[in-house]
Amino acid sequence: MSVSAPARRAPFAEAVRQRTLANGARFFVLENHFNPTLAISGSMRAGRLYAPPDRRMIASITAGELLKGTARRTKLQLAEDLESRAVGLSITSDASDPVGVDVSGAALSRETDVLFGALAEVLRTPTFPQDELEKEKKRLVGSIRQQQDQTSVRAHERALARIYPPAHPLHRLTGQERIDRAEALMREDLASFYAERYGAGSFALVVVGDVDAERILDRLEADFGDWAPGPPTPIAAPPVPPVSPGIEIVSMADKASADVVIASPADLRRMDEDFLAFSLANAALGQSSLTSRLGVRVRDTEGLTYGIHSSISATHVAGPFAVSLTVKPDSRDAAVASALDEIDKFLRGGMTEKELVEEKSSRVGRFKVDLGSNSGIADALDAAVYYGFGVSYLDEFPARVAAVTREEADAAFARRVRPADFTIVSAGTFPSEGSTESAGSALANVKESRSE
Repeated sequence: MSVSAPARRAPFAEAVRQRTLANGARFFVLENHFNPTLAISGSMRAGRLYAPPDRRMIASITAGELLKGTARRTKLQLAEDLESRAVGLSITSDASDPVGVDVSGAALSRETDVLFGALAEVLRTPTFPQDELEKEKKRLVGSIRQQQDQTSVRAHERALARIYPPAHPLHRLTGQERIDRAEALMREDLASFYAERYGAGSFALVVVGDVDAERILDRLEADFGDWAPGPPTPIAAPPVPPVSPGIEIVSMADKASADVVIASPADLRRMDEDFLAFSLANAALGQSSLTSRLGVRVRDTEGLTYGIHSSISATHVAGPFAVSLTVKPDSRDAAVASALDEIDKFLRGGMTEKELVEEKSSRVGRFKVDLGSNSGIADALDAAVYYGFGVSYLDEFPARVAAVTREEADAAFARRVRPADFTIVSAGTFPSEGSTESAGSALANVKESRSE
């Protein structure tokens, strides 16, 4: 008896139902009846890029306070109503993406109306209770103070402060500066930012799961069709700042380990054609502490670090390329020298064909695993919409990765990574003599070898 092959999944471009409202809101629904659940993922442009330069944190706190009370329900009532139905809903905005506010949620399909009712309620009728804001300010101040005792936080804080000027959305304030701004926030500040920046014009929402697409689209249109568009939200990304290489030590008492950040500004955005090429090259260099070149050499072979990885921040706003290390204080200089030397070797020789094949396979494999759940599909569709690729990007992604050549990956990496531009910041307890000079010598050696 023959067994028929499972039906081939329709391309996302065909399966996803879409609707754009007159006010600009966009909705995308994919039916997936494998299990009785649904997930949502969405965004709008109300991140820190749109906040006053001296009060960027208004964006993240406004997003976080949306669930703290509405015109109809208090925070406690809302939480109880959602939790009793096993409905999850989250709205956040953080410094890693200066443009967006992220919406996510999940529920059993029988609780669809509960989820969408709560979403419309918190997005359209928040009240920003003063007492809830005061609780959040105390929590935030306590969290900042705790983080100031972490070497990794202090190193990244100073690196971003050195690289980006104060008006840039990626500039990082000191812990005390963030505390001062948090304590000064009032309910009126959040209400004003909400009124100025929230609206349907930039709102996009993806729904994936055991739902009827037309019914969901009708429901969302009923919930958000009369929501005001809000102001125009062009993405006026700031220019990449000029490089300002240098070395800085953040002295902290009684730390058994230290953290180092080696970073420089880059011009790569997520929408750029060579983003995938760069990301494959970076994966080979340092994405994993266990398998990448930096990890194998500096961590495994030489034993100079507890962990090391490289990354680039690339959203609508171009962010830094960075290498982060956690080390014993007395191994810091040797670890930095080794990392810089390995970066230089990578720039000189590029990826191997074996590395390219392995990184392509890994990237596509992770992509397919992520598409194994409603939430994973929703997140992937949301990202494709958010960055302007469109729904078909999910169908095209494996082929796009496969098409990247070694020459393209090497060139994309070399255009953005120049050791002569690095800022090196370390945080921890170090000997008083020689640390700055040794780190400077390591950087100078790489500069010399690059200029030969």
